[in-house]
Amino acid sequence: MNPANRLLLGGFLTLAVVMGVGRFLYTPLLPLMQRDYGFGPDIAGIIAAANFAGYLAGSILASFVPAGPARRRALQLGLVASVTTTIGMGLTDDLPAWLVLRGISGLASAFAMIAAAGMIAEALARIGAEARLGWVFGGVGTGIAVSGLLVHTASPALDASGLWIAAGLACLPLVPVIIAEVRDRQLPALSRAPDPRRRVPRPLPFWPLLVNYTCEGLGYSVFATFIVAIVKSRPGLEDMGDWVWIMAGLAGLPSCLVWSRIAERIGFAAALACAYVAQILGVMLPVLSGSAPAALLAALLFGGTFMAITVLTMPLGRHGLGGRGFAVLTAGFGLGQMLGPLVAGFLVAGDADYNVALAASASVLGLGLVALLVAVRLRPSPA
Repeated sequence: MNPANRLLLGGFLTLAVVMGVGRFLYTPLLPLMQRDYGFGPDIAGIIAAANFAGYLAGSILASFVPAGPARRRALQLGLVASVTTTIGMGLTDDLPAWLVLRGISGLASAFAMIAAAGMIAEALARIGAEARLGWVFGGVGTGIAVSGLLVHTASPALDASGLWIAAGLACLPLVPVIIAEVRDRQLPALSRAPDPRRRVPRPLPFWPLLVNYTCEGLGYSVFATFIVAIVKSRPGLEDMGDWVWIMAGLAGLPSCLVWSRIAERIGFAAALACAYVAQILGVMLPVLSGSAPAALLAALLFGGTFMAITVLTMPLGRHGLGGRGFAVLTAGFGLGQMLGPLVAGFLVAGDADYNVALAASASVLGLGLVALLVAVRLRPSPA
């Protein structure tokens, strides 16, 4: 395998471990944890918010880690901490311990993802192959699909704690592979000529884009936290919950590559707006219909957009605020995704139901789409 493919495989596995499993395994396990431990949606939202709070803190701290040996150590530490905290979730039933573990897990996933993506993006940029970074983000979808399949197949034999441990142990052999492959590399230059039809991202005004991306964090996180629990709570759909999450992961696998190609044809802002429309429809479908096809289509639309929205947004705003745009956008997104499940959990624990929570999150995504359109309208015309 050539050096570029080895580096991409290492990044793919990194995101599968720390994001697909470490960060999102909680979603398919949530109904089993509620069954085994008896907590309600308010506690479920608090546990999810602890993970997202850790991710917010980790993404801010990781932006100060310099390139070179320090960044590689951040990757290694994040990987080990992610797998360790996943296993640790199965070794206790204490809520404060869970909050600490999920917070550390979020911190670890941010460190590992940002370190790996940074090393890979820089190596690809030096040879003009930035578009290949989309392969790395496919690891998130793969990790989601595999973890959903693990829960579906092993839940008759294992309880929630056993599944946490099994998932962590399954990731353990991948850690040395990732550490060996993901590092600063000089890749061989590509020989192909650039595509003259390829559109490049034109930066958008920063502040409406920040509003847009913060809304995305809040709106997507409700679906990403509760969708399996929602589907499993509906009569006749009890067996569909895991498959909905598997479908979301499979849709996420090629999504960044697909949307990047679309953006290169119609423009990044136009592609981003289309992705928002698809995601809003996906979030609203379980509200509009309680059927199995609607649940699967919702998973397809959601899984096919939530990572791609990040990949499309960052080139449009990363140069804002004197080069600090990436960090500030990530902080806004992190704040939004921390608040989403927290607010939704307390709503559902009160007088509302999951339909209200999903409709509210779709409304927030709609607000984000409006902010995006405002940013496009305010963008100066090209010289």
